[in-house]
Amino acid sequence: MERLVIIANPTAGMAAGVAARDRLITAAQHDLEKSFEVELWQDTDPAVVSNLAEQAANDGFTHIVAAGGDGTVNSVANGLMRWRSAQNPSTLDSLTLGVLPLGTGNVFAFNLGIPREWRDACRVIRAGHRKKIDVGLATSLTQTTRQRILPDHRGASRYFLLMAGIGYDAKVIEDTSLRLKYVLRDFAYVLRTLQNVVLHEGTQVTLRFPDGRVYANIAWLVMVGNAASYAWDIKVTAHAELDDGVLDVCLMPFENKLISIQQALQILTGQHIERGIAQYWQTPGVIVESDPPIPVQLDGDAWASTPVEISILPGALHVYAPQA
Repeated sequence: MERLVIIANPTAGMAAGVAARDRLITAAQHDLEKSFEVELWQDTDPAVVSNLAEQAANDGFTHIVAAGGDGTVNSVANGLMRWRSAQNPSTLDSLTLGVLPLGTGNVFAFNLGIPREWRDACRVIRAGHRKKIDVGLATSLTQTTRQRILPDHRGASRYFLLMAGIGYDAKVIEDTSLRLKYVLRDFAYVLRTLQNVVLHEGTQVTLRFPDGRVYANIAWLVMVGNAASYAWDIKVTAHAELDDGVLDVCLMPFENKLISIQQALQILTGQHIERGIAQYWQTPGVIVESDPPIPVQLDGDAWASTPVEISILPGALHVYAPQA
């Protein structure tokens, strides 16, 4: 019987309570034991979760399941991609990431069509259908030379599966408390979006593309998406697909606060590209600069500030997903 490890964040989706979450994780473990020899590893520290995923790959596990929310999935994916970068990249083909969506948002699972109910999610893993997806890579740059920070600088680079949000979006992430997320789930982001857009000012932003194109404007939001859905089925980078080999970049220009409110409503109703004034590109990479520096979030977690280089690694990771 093949070996599988569940790497769980026992605090994900804490609205259900610690005891209930433990019971759910244990039940999922027993379900997966119908098809695999299963080990359960748990930690609440994202850095430790990444290390556990890297260790699991090093120990020869080929089925690695992230049990938690999008932050847990991101941490596990970062561990697997770090292991890949230290090996021959083709070695990652033998690994498959599974997802048990136990968080408050579960946007990655939503984009893949993985059911929210844990029994159905286990069934997807045991069915064994694999899908190859792209992985985004964000690299922090120095403020003066736009050169890459050396790889040994801690936190200089980080992988993401869903999106890199720059500017206003990262501010929304900072202002959305855990308590609000537990009470309102994904609608918490909608609430904070509408509250903060009234206060937010634009920032001078410059985008530099690999083909030499440069775009500069005052903007209040830049979203670099690997997936279409952001939260609550809000699709900022609406044309993005997890397996198309490119990133989708959506920039919302800033004119005044009234227009920003109109643009935010267009985003929430899915009309910002066709009917709005959003600027939209598909590209293998982009460098984002701003004056002054603005925050960057990856997959819903605060990470760094501009300038940042963002690129795509096509087909870099196998995941378990329902068959189309």
